[in-house]
Amino acid sequence: MLDTWFVQAAQAAGLDWPVSHPAFLFVRLLLAFILLAALFTLARRYLRPLLTHLLDRLDGRLEQETERDRRTLASHLAHLVPAAVLINSVAPYFSHWPDFVLLLDDALWVYLYLVAGLAFAALINFVCRIYATLYPASNVPYLGLAQVLKLLDAIVIGILILSTLLGKSPVYLLSGLGALTAVLLLVFKDTILGLVASVQLATNKMVSLGDWIEMPKYGADGAVIEVALTTVKVQNWDNTITTIPTYALIADSFKNWRGMQQSGGRRIKRALKIDIHSIGFLDEQEKQQISQHAELRDFVQSDSAQQLLPLPQLTNVRLYRAYAEWLLRQHPKINQNMTLMVRQLESNEVGLPLEIYCFCADKAWVNYEQVQAELFEQLFATLPLFTLSAFQRLGHRGPA
Repeated sequence: MLDTWFVQAAQAAGLDWPVSHPAFLFVRLLLAFILLAALFTLARRYLRPLLTHLLDRLDGRLEQETERDRRTLASHLAHLVPAAVLINSVAPYFSHWPDFVLLLDDALWVYLYLVAGLAFAALINFVCRIYATLYPASNVPYLGLAQVLKLLDAIVIGILILSTLLGKSPVYLLSGLGALTAVLLLVFKDTILGLVASVQLATNKMVSLGDWIEMPKYGADGAVIEVALTTVKVQNWDNTITTIPTYALIADSFKNWRGMQQSGGRRIKRALKIDIHSIGFLDEQEKQQISQHAELRDFVQSDSAQQLLPLPQLTNVRLYRAYAEWLLRQHPKINQNMTLMVRQLESNEVGLPLEIYCFCADKAWVNYEQVQAELFEQLFATLPLFTLSAFQRLGHRGPA
């Protein structure tokens, strides 16, 4: 019907043009562009909002978290419709120009493949965003899996586009990939190693989001904020970001503080170095002086002190060890259900190390450091009350 109208219009103008005349092609192209503009306008104005609304209902709990991903996915899906309509309309609309139909058909299929690939990648991002929001502490390496799927998506779309442009079957191109296996392995070496490492990390639960890890080789000391296919991002305590290759967590050693975070306390392990020359036996007068100190009154009345003070050959360091352990037992922020002891280490050129070994119930870094500092400040301050002194090199003594 359109062809008849064109011929009649040309004859009315005194032109004896056949249906395949280039002028008719130009007119058809003009009408096709108008139709194309109308289709894209309808898709953006009506279809995209409709798809966005449907996706809103799909994850109504996460409208704010996934707003950007939903709009991107809806936009790509909406652009599939004009391409599909035009592909089915090209052949009958330009039936008198078979060569042009082939060219236009290839261009539309390439466009359709590109939009479909982008839509699939947007769908992956959308699903990842939902999963990350609902399961923030998940051990599943979803970012790595998402990147693998997007990589496969890009490869498949690339093969389909090449097969369309070359006029060959996709099977023909896939059969030729066998000869490029070595090249592909070299190009995607980090990707393959990262994929294997991601699976091992997830299977063995070695690293999860939020874990505090230390890896001095890469300057990493902080919380894991992202576990991707090829990299793991660590936000250090100075707020810098360290990027570590995923396979390095399998090949090299690192320290994960998750066990401490999940346990009942954070370890305190620090030693006071006591001057050996200040160690000696306590006579009755020194025992009486110790008992009269207000700071030691509660300790002197404890069972451990009452058992030690009557001993004839009691050393000041032994009584001080009992006091340090008693102090730990009384401290409200020391976990009494975990290992707690005060022990002597091997004496050396800097005195006799007296090690405090216990676990702070408050694992927050600032609070932990505060408890540890207050504890050792009290231990250092009470040393002279037991006629003991801390070792300090003469060259570092303060003014008299």
